[in-house]
Amino acid sequence: MIDLAKKFSHANIYFELYHHRAIYTNGDALVVKKEQGFTGTETKSLFLKDKKDNNYVYLTFTTKQTDFKALGKIIGKRLSIVSSEHMEEQTGQKQGAVSPFGYEEQIPIITDEELLSKEKLVFAPGRPDQTMVIKMIDLNKIIQLLKIPMFLMPANENNN
Repeated sequence: MIDLAKKFSHANIYFELYHHRAIYTNGDALVVKKEQGFTGTETKSLFLKDKKDNNYVYLTFTTKQTDFKALGKIIGKRLSIVSSEHMEEQTGQKQGAVSPFGYEEQIPIITDEELLSKEKLVFAPGRPDQTMVIKMIDLNKIIQLLKIPMFLMPANENNN
C-alpha cells in the first residue's frame, strides 16, 4: 500500500488521519467515530475481481446493498467479491479495512454517484486501526494524483 497521508500531504490534499483501536464492523466504526470526534459519511470499499482476475474497488455507503448486475454493466464484465484470504494475501488488508485507493498497481475504482453529494468521506486506509477522512471535492484530485481509472455507479442503478 502507498502511504496515502504522505502522498496527500505532498500534493496539498486535505485529509484527516485518526489512529484508534482496530475496527472491523460498521457498528464499531460508528462508536470510534463518536469517540474520536470526526465527521463525514461512512463508506465501505469492496475488493472485486472479474473472471480474468482483474481487480476493482467499489466505494459506496456502509449500509447499501450491492447490485452486482449494475456493477457488471458499468465495467462490461461480471464482478464478484475477492475472498478474504486472497485479498489479504494480495493486498495485506483485512476484510472490513479495505482502502478505496492507495494500491501499488492501478486498481480501477467504481464510485457510488450518491457519494458525490456528500461533504466528507470516511474510510479505512488499508488498516483496521486507522481512519481517514477526505473532502469530496478533492476526490478528482486524488484520482488524478494516483492515476486511477474511475467509473461512476449511477444513483438510479443502485437503489437498494
